[in-house]
Amino acid sequence: MRKPLETILEGNSKSKNGLFRIATLQGEYIIVTDRHKVAEYVKAPDTILNSQDGANDQQQIPLTMGYGVGHRTYHNPVVRGPVTKNIEPKTQIMLDEAMDAITTYIGSPSDYTEISLYDAIALTVARISNRYFIGPEFCRNEEYLKNAADYAQAVVISAEILRLFPSWFKPLLVKFLPVMKYRRKGYEFLKDFIQERLDGKLDENGNRPDDLVQWLIDAAPPIEKNVPMLSERVMALNVAAIHTTTMTFTAALYTLAAEPEKYLEPLRQEVFDNLNNGKLTYQTIQNLHKMDSFLRESARFNNAGLMSLQRNARKEFRFADGTVIPAGSRLGAPGVLLQNDAEVYDKPEEFDGFRFCGPAYAGRKDQTAVATSTNLFLFGHGRHPCPGRYLAVHEMKLMFSTLLLKYDFKLADGTAPGPWFLGTMVIPDTTLKVLFKAREV
Repeated sequence: MRKPLETILEGNSKSKNGLFRIATLQGEYIIVTDRHKVAEYVKAPDTILNSQDGANDQQQIPLTMGYGVGHRTYHNPVVRGPVTKNIEPKTQIMLDEAMDAITTYIGSPSDYTEISLYDAIALTVARISNRYFIGPEFCRNEEYLKNAADYAQAVVISAEILRLFPSWFKPLLVKFLPVMKYRRKGYEFLKDFIQERLDGKLDENGNRPDDLVQWLIDAAPPIEKNVPMLSERVMALNVAAIHTTTMTFTAALYTLAAEPEKYLEPLRQEVFDNLNNGKLTYQTIQNLHKMDSFLRESARFNNAGLMSLQRNARKEFRFADGTVIPAGSRLGAPGVLLQNDAEVYDKPEEFDGFRFCGPAYAGRKDQTAVATSTNLFLFGHGRHPCPGRYLAVHEMKLMFSTLLLKYDFKLADGTAPGPWFLGTMVIPDTTLKVLFKAREV
């Protein structure tokens, strides 16, 4: 689409039943703008409307990340299980890594200094995630981190390129895209580490290791229990951890930096009020309700893409009103409309950082940053919400708290955090610089 946003808005204005078709270079899509119909189709079984087929199509996963990653998704129960269950016991190591990484990439400037925020956040997220996933051996290796961050970005860009070409040509083309270089390099970093684990290496205390690689080995089917495929899986989970978290958190910080006088002190005071003997803890993070609201509102306001919740129709699907989606169709929902629905949100065109901790939302778990709905679906919705959303939001709050305690920050005069569109995705301006100054503590 040459003008993707205009195309979506025009299609919606002409639609009579909350459905319309758009033609793109990647083929035809059915856009669903009625939230009740969205609620219907995301509940459909995978035998009819398949979400993994949709993800494979959007992100070209079998090509960009590996066939097994796209078709043998045993990593999802691992993320829902041990990855999520270990957030609390591993919070302190993530906090330590966040503090060290942020100090490394932003420093301690005595006066307001321009920082390339996207780059700093991408590397910080890579460090925290890899400290959590596989430990200090990799999370402080700058070459490994840069490759992981570059790979995450290359997957997104390569997918958009690959979707322009016919299926028969894609396996040839992908060999010449940078994504393969980063994947091969990731394998070189990880191969010896993974082989030792396959050989049964114990940790320094003589126990079985308790980290992502071991969890994947324990869960992997026999065909996946080898170094190349486990390496692909670790790299793929790095993409999932780095890309969405970096994009979402960067957009949130841009929004805060645009209005520091309104939000900086209330958010900072909330962190101070919940410190435990002057320290950040797991419980501190759990109690940051204003911050949670700010992140959710930023996701609503800044991450409203043109087509999310993609499903590919393996069989004919019929809505309650009789509308039929033919087999072979691809359908999705536009956040740019549904996350700005005036029937759901008061003044949706305005950013209200504390919208979700106000009287109408207080205490509602379905309105937290990890919650999904037909009107806010950064992390998907329906049968298959993102299993990593609990870790992603926890990491964002860790970083947010650390930044609030250490720095004042704002946008330079005359700059604004406008979004970019990459295909059907909306992303923050990755070139925008933010002014940071270390606080006197």
